[in-house]
Formats: sequence, C-alpha cells, structure tokens
Amino acid sequence: MKRKHISWAALAVAVLLIAFAAWFFYGRRPAATTAAAPRGIPVSAVAVKLADVPVYIDALGTVTAIRTVTLITQVNGILDSVNFQEGQHVKKGQVIAHIDSRQLEAQLQQAQGTLVHDQATLANDRLNLQRYQTLIKVGSITQQTLDTQAATVKQDEGTVTADTGNVKNLQVQVDYCTITSPVDGVIGLRLVDPGNYVTTTSTTGMAVITQLDPATVIFAVPEDYLGQIHAAMARGPVKVFAWDRDKRKLLATGALLALDNQVDTTTGTVKVRAQFDHAGDALFPNQFVNARMQADTLDQNPVIPTAAIQHGTNGDFVFVVGAGNKAVLRNVKAGPVTGDDTAILGGGVKPGERVVTDGADKLDNGTLVRVVSAASPASSASAASSTMH
Repeated sequence: MKRKHISWAALAVAVLLIAFAAWFFYGRRPAATTAAAPRGIPVSAVAVKLADVPVYIDALGTVTAIRTVTLITQVNGILDSVNFQEGQHVKKGQVIAHIDSRQLEAQLQQAQGTLVHDQATLANDRLNLQRYQTLIKVGSITQQTLDTQAATVKQDEGTVTADTGNVKNLQVQVDYCTITSPVDGVIGLRLVDPGNYVTTTSTTGMAVITQLDPATVIFAVPEDYLGQIHAAMARGPVKVFAWDRDKRKLLATGALLALDNQVDTTTGTVKVRAQFDHAGDALFPNQFVNARMQADTLDQNPVIPTAAIQHGTNGDFVFVVGAGNKAVLRNVKAGPVTGDDTAILGGGVKPGERVVTDGADKLDNGTLVRVVSAASPASSASAASSTMH
C-alpha cells in the first residue's frame, strides 16, 4: 500500500512540473495583439473618363462599280484588230478594237458622189427657176412651165436631203468600226479574238470595262436606323469606312451617297450606297467589305474599359470602388464600343469614379476591396473600330 501511494505522488509531481514548464514558456509571453484588420480583396481599377464617342452603324456591304460597260459592236464585220491588253487601264475615247470597214467606206464614197451629183442638179434647177421667174413677167413662158420648174427644184432639194442623210448614216457606220472606250476604267479579259465575224446581235460583247474610281459600296441597314441616318445627313456629309473581312484593315474612307427610296419588307432593311473617291485598288467590284457608317457622336460621354462591365440576369453592371474601399454594385447601360472602351449611357457612372476592371468575379455588393493596380485610363473614343449596340 505504501508503494502505491508513492506512485500517485510521483505522478502528481510530474503533472505540476509540466504545468510549470508550460507557464514558463508560454504564460510569460505578452497577450497576442488583436488580429489585423482584413485588407480586402485585391482588384484593379480605373477612373471613369469623358470622351467624344462616335456612334457607328455596321453592315456587310458589296463593292459596286459606278459604271460597267460591255463593248458590243454596232456593225457587222470581221474583227480586224484588238488594241488593248487584258486588265489594262484605259481612258475615255481610247481605241479598243477595229472592225474591217473597207466595204462601208466604199459605200460612203459612192453616197458622197451621188450627193455631189444631186447638189449640182439642184443648183442648175434653181438657176432655171430664177430665169423662168424673169421670163414670166414678159410673157415668154406660161405659168405652168414656171410651176413645173418650181416643183422640180423642190424634188431636187428632197433628193439632196436624202443623199445627205445617207452619207451621214454611212459615216456613222464607218465610225462604229473603230470601237473606243466610253469611260475611264479597267478593261477585263478579251472575249473575242481578231479574225472572228462579229454581229450586232451578240450579247457577250468583246470585253467589259469597269470604272473603278470612284468606287461605291452598297449595304443594307435595319429600318430602325432611318431616323438617325436622316438626322446625320441633315447635319452634313456622313462618313463611311470600308474595312476588310476581318475588320482589321481600313481599306478606304468615303461618304454616304444615297438611301434607297423604299424598305425591303422581307428583311426590314433599306439599302444604302456610299461613295469612295480615289480608293485605288483597295476596293474591287463585287468584293465583300464591312461598311461602318458614323451616324452620330456622343459629346463628352462617360467611358470605361469594356473589361469592367459584368453581365447578370438583371442586365449589365459594374463594381465601383466606394467609400471605405467597399465595392458598390452599379447597374449600367452600355453604349457604343470604341476599341477596348465602352460608353456608358444614362449616367450610370460619373467621371472620376473608379470601376473595377480585374477581380470583379470575387466581389459582391459591399465587399471590402484593395486596389493593387490601376489600369490605364479609358482611351479617347475616337478609333474607327467601334460598333453600335
């Protein structure tokens, strides 16, 4: 019994020693300071800026030549020569081809001879008429003779008029044998080779000339934009930009030329034609381009990076860094997009307010945030790469 009592005493002493050691190492340390206040979720933010924002209407358009002429002969004959290279730039009045005109020239010469003969006959009969008019006064001839001579002169005048018309007609036929370009443009592939017999009934022609300058682009826009387009036209020339298929390269800059006079009821769109002067080879007939028409400009409108805009079931929203570095959820109405920036309509944000551009997926309304970096300010909304919403 005595040994058991000693064992319990030793165990109690050991417990006391452990407790003393724990107090010595930990109990003497000063009380832990109050836990550091949370620093917030790190985010990037940028200040709202004011900028002039162009409003564009985008549509897919087709380049259309202002003139396309198919060269068709106006006389029948053998194609004598072709005076152009395929794909060549030609000027108005430049000789394109020639048709054998020897037979027509011979007919013209014969008609000219007949005209000269009949003109001489007319001149002689007029002199006789003058003599008869003198002789009738002295009674040397009868009135019937005078009247007959006057009628003969009229017949001769009619004959000369007909001869003159015949000469002019043949001269035109001879001129038609020399085919010239009616416009400045680019001539296409040769459709008929020299030596072939060409006729006026042919529908294919000998070649096609396309006038490339100025070029036009036809595109269709929804009828809902008609009011904006008419208002823009009332203010002055409306700029139109032609971009390539990928919307990466600006091909040409022009202006709105005309609106069609009716809406297509099957598509609810109206056709628009824009003209591009001095576009060169950038615009080619029947080429597809992205047409962008500047319908309006929003003066000094709030602009934020597009990355700051979040999308939810209740519409678009942004997180604004509010008082006490707390995130404030703000519903906004997105407007035209310019490059990496978007205009905000309806006063959803104010100039100088900071909107979160990175880290918004971790936030909720009232979340404490810590701005660790500021994105570059919203750029000026003047780039031509904007689209209209």
